[in-house]
Amino acid sequence: MSHDRTPITVTLPEGVRCAIALTYDTDMAAGYAPDGICHGRTMPQLKDYMLRLCATAEEHCVRLHFFQICNGLEPTEDVGYLREIIDRGHDLDSHTYSHQPLNIDDLDVLDFELRRANELLAERLGHTSTVLRGPGGYAGGLRGHAANQRVILDNGFRWVSCEYNFRVTPASYMEAISGPAQEVCYAYNSGLVELPIMSLTDRNFFDSLMCVDRAACDAWRQELGHRALPDGRAKAPWTREDALERWIEYNLATAEFACEHRLLWVAAWHPYTHLVHDPHNRTLPALLEWASERDDVVVCTLRDAAQWLEPA
Repeated sequence: MSHDRTPITVTLPEGVRCAIALTYDTDMAAGYAPDGICHGRTMPQLKDYMLRLCATAEEHCVRLHFFQICNGLEPTEDVGYLREIIDRGHDLDSHTYSHQPLNIDDLDVLDFELRRANELLAERLGHTSTVLRGPGGYAGGLRGHAANQRVILDNGFRWVSCEYNFRVTPASYMEAISGPAQEVCYAYNSGLVELPIMSLTDRNFFDSLMCVDRAACDAWRQELGHRALPDGRAKAPWTREDALERWIEYNLATAEFACEHRLLWVAAWHPYTHLVHDPHNRTLPALLEWASERDDVVVCTLRDAAQWLEPA
């Protein structure tokens, strides 16, 4: 047992061999922004894509989990699409107010980020966040940040998902299918419970591991970043030709690994990244069709998974 890290047992429901917690961080990514700023003011095309994801999930009787940057809930913003997502039974939680990292040194900033996000969720959606997704992801999570943990707890969160450890190469990324066995849930000494991101994120995969032309990415960002993308557009010009096929293969292999070893798998994806790299929505149906063929696999939300953890 390492300092400030007590492993927690995941007790899956009876008859369930493995669980896949599908989560989406809904931000307008800085990596696609001409000005380099990440925010939650979702463009209409991305709102439509998120609702398409919900429809795909509902065809398989599955609920999705979205983490929202809450400056996209200010009174000037349309939140009808988020209200619809909640009304349709999907989960929605906080990704902070403006995408500030949870391990930030300024605790007053962290407190504002969480408090203002909670206020807007209540005011605009009549909703309370119970699970917190940390922007960016951090090796080691919040270990060594006891004061930050206390601020998070004081703002009403018991569960956080912010640890992300995968730093692999294009040649070795398939080795990361073992993530659900390596990145286990645990409790910090404070009682805050960590549900790590257990596999490669789509953003890491497409825009780093599969990137073959950084200049093309930069040019695309200036021309189309945070703007509506044209219908019938070609694949993202900076990735390998087979990037999407490799992404689907990687996720199906991770699901097979989790099933073989009877594990919880927490996946963190981004609607914007999938809009760019998977505009016809192939990844989610492929995974859900795989799961639907097995009566001992459940696709769930992170709120569901949190209830299966042994109390800290």
